Amino acid sequence: MTTPSWLPLAAIIAAVLVVLALIVSLVLKQKSSRNTILLLGIPDAGKTAIYTRLRFDKFVSTVASMKENEGTMTVDNKTIDLVDVPGHERVRLRYTDFLPVTRGIVFVLDSTKVARQVREVAEYLYDILADRKVQQQSTRILVACNKADMIIALPKEKIIQRLEAEINRLRSTRTAAVEKQASDDQDEHDVYLGYEGEDFHFDQLDNDVQFEMCSAEKNELEPIIDWILA
Repeated sequence: MTTPSWLPLAAIIAAVLVVLALIVSLVLKQKSSRNTILLLGIPDAGKTAIYTRLRFDKFVSTVASMKENEGTMTVDNKTIDLVDVPGHERVRLRYTDFLPVTRGIVFVLDSTKVARQVREVAEYLYDILADRKVQQQSTRILVACNKADMIIALPKEKIIQRLEAEINRLRSTRTAAVEKQASDDQDEHDVYLGYEGEDFHFDQLDNDVQFEMCSAEKNELEPIIDWILA
């Protein structure tokens, strides 16, 4: 009895479909396992105050910490893992340990101090934006401008302008440093930000980067919660 000529082709198609199904299943499983929101930022920006508000719905005046705060928040019947990473320069890059399970990053800054802290804020934000894993995972980023209730708070548009200008300067410096190294010596923080030959703007990035004004003290965190649930 001869084998129908179409059977080998059917077997190949079936095998391809099985492989595709496995790939889709793996991707969906990986995405579903990313249920963590990281709270990052330099010291005294208000990360822990926001973390406490989101978890316990209360405002707590906190002190600097060298250890992560980890917990969950539940809203609209959804449970989200939260990790508040210390902002001290020695430990702030610990955020990379959590990237495999991260669905989004809330980068907190103090909108009343950002004008004089713009260099440090921009340097940390640059590290995050240029991180290869952040880029590869298309991690969403929300820049939460805390203390927006204060009269001296810088408006969102001004904050964006100052950070873009500072990141543009940092990009020139860091690109020049990278060019002096052999390609095999480059680390994970060497992704070029924006378009070559043009000034840096956040809308040039593949990652979704948004800015929102908020206040942990006044419990005005709706923009953050809405972003987390989006």
